Amino acid sequence: MENFIRVRNLDEFKRFTQDTESFWLMKHSNTCPISAAAWNEYGEYASMHPNQLFLFLIVQEDRDLSNQLAEITGIKHESPQVFHFYEERVDWNKSHKDITDEAMKEFIA
Repeated sequence: MENFIRVRNLDEFKRFTQDTESFWLMKHSNTCPISAAAWNEYGEYASMHPNQLFLFLIVQEDRDLSNQLAEITGIKHESPQVFHFYEERVDWNKSHKDITDEAMKEFIA
């Protein structure tokens, strides 16, 4: 999917988001079964919304970016964790088992 993009550092994050009014971001752990389930939910929602931007990072490999985003947003790091950004601010976030396709649909509705 062209709208499903991995970001690995703050420069990439800024490059993809600088002209984007709203977008999603997932912090994914590639060793956690809860994160695997959340990853499936995130991917399912992304596949149904090709006009929205979905970014992700892998916390084990992109730790610096994960920590920088916690500082920027003021939201404590958790994994898995999904954020929705609107006009450069987080206006929705969920973690662990609260990350569902349905929760994302309800937020956007």
